Amino acid sequence: MITGHPVLTGVQVYALIFEMMKESELRQIPLTALLAVAGIILPQFFHLLGLGSIFLPMFLPVMLGALILSWRFAITLAVVTPLASFFISGMPPLAPPVLPVMLAELILIASILSLLHVHLWKNMWLALLVAILADRLFLFAIVYVLAPWFELPKMFTSVTLVLSGIPGIIMQLTVLPLVLTYIRKKFPHYIQQER
Repeated sequence: MITGHPVLTGVQVYALIFEMMKESELRQIPLTALLAVAGIILPQFFHLLGLGSIFLPMFLPVMLGALILSWRFAITLAVVTPLASFFISGMPPLAPPVLPVMLAELILIASILSLLHVHLWKNMWLALLVAILADRLFLFAIVYVLAPWFELPKMFTSVTLVLSGIPGIIMQLTVLPLVLTYIRKKFPHYIQQER
């Protein structure tokens, strides 16, 4: 022990961290956990009907979280949700590399949405359109690179996967604005308002 400097216990370190966090940041912890649970459970219902890959159900809670959480919590949500789902249910699968690709997609979308909407206070529609377009371009590029490794035609596979998400995108553009409007009215203290 260095003289003059007290040694902090683990409990004291956690207490110090919570003391330093703003109240608004503390509220984001249970909200992040709730949305992660929704991101694990919701896809199970879609997969029972065979609709998981076209409706992108895990994207909904992560995108909603990114529209109301700070970037740190949005990225945490984007990382924890697919990993926890994989360890609990085996979905999204590791091979073919759906899990790593989806993980990268969710991190990209969450970063863009939180940065644009929460931190730069841009319009929700602008944030959604930019994030979705960036995600589709990223998916196209990554599948174009990975397709030959699985002996699949690059262009056909890339375009097919990008287009197969259109029903999910329509659902995102329909559900997310409705849910965000509801949250703004009922729970305004959980989100920052647009200018």
